[in-house]
Amino acid sequence: MEFKPKATVCAVMLVLLLLSSYSGGGGIGVAEARICTGKSQHHSFPCVSDKSCTKTCLSEHGAKWTAGYCKISRCTCQREC
Repeated sequence: MEFKPKATVCAVMLVLLLLSSYSGGGGIGVAEARICTGKSQHHSFPCVSDKSCTKTCLSEHGAKWTAGYCKISRCTCQREC
């Protein structure tokens, strides 16, 4: 049985891809922060852009929001929990 060079290269690449995607538990883990979201207290009218929502969320005192986005015409603020 004789392999063609292209088939051999493809097989080797597939094996390397499978081995590189396997994390086996011994690698370095990455911790992801939980994200909390909430409705903006000061933006009661329908929103149009993420930029205006971010500005509103950052200006709300006491909530410590770090970002905001327009979701279904409502400003939604977010921060790490």
